[in-house]
Amino acid sequence: PDLDTYNRDTLLRMPNDPSAFAGPTMLADTFRVEADGTATLAGVYLRSSALPAPRGTIILLHDERKVRDSLAGIARSLADSGFAVVVYDQRASGLSTGEYHGDGRMEAADLQAVIGHLGIHNQLTQPLIVVGWKIGADAALTTSAEEKRIDAVLAIEPYLSTDRLLDSYRHEASCLWLPLWRTILWFWYNARSSYGLDYRDADELTGIRCRTVVMLADDQRQSPAVMTLSAKSGTQLQLAPTTADANKS
Repeated sequence: PDLDTYNRDTLLRMPNDPSAFAGPTMLADTFRVEADGTATLAGVYLRSSALPAPRGTIILLHDERKVRDSLAGIARSLADSGFAVVVYDQRASGLSTGEYHGDGRMEAADLQAVIGHLGIHNQLTQPLIVVGWKIGADAALTTSAEEKRIDAVLAIEPYLSTDRLLDSYRHEASCLWLPLWRTILWFWYNARSSYGLDYRDADELTGIRCRTVVMLADDQRQSPAVMTLSAKSGTQLQLAPTTADANKS
């Protein structure tokens, strides 16, 4: 909460506590992954001891305003149904390091690092399904375009473009309108974070490679970014309305 007192090494010394995911039949294995030199991710690998080998792997990506513990209930439910479940704090949240989150592209690199870690440690059982909320959804969509080990994606309220991201934040913060406010906000973010992310237009979206469901509110499904994604993706993409349960992350 206070960048002036932020100390990355302090987070690394904190125990990677999986107690939020504990249960009478839950087996939880913790791990840390050095993503790209700017963040170390703290994760939990969860499965049920009452069931045989996992029927698949599900990775859950919380949105940028929350932490991995917010997904404990759904993680336990999926593990009870036979899946291996992986949950980790996204960069700049929870027990993971990093001072700033990105717009989904940095988080996509993090997801790629986690999938690589699972593969190396023989903890990746196909099919691999990635479920993400907001920036976590953008990370899932971006990674699935190149990572062939991902078999399916559920993306809940992704931003898809920089305009949609900034519009959402402005609405969330009830900001006053200013001329060129998107340009000002994006410039400030890049200057403060030093990430230097390119402005992402809807036209730059690529088509969906694997089976994907994108959940959005009805009034968002006709936005230019969503229409562009639909036009480039064909039958692999299904649009669905959000529900109250979908946003309980």
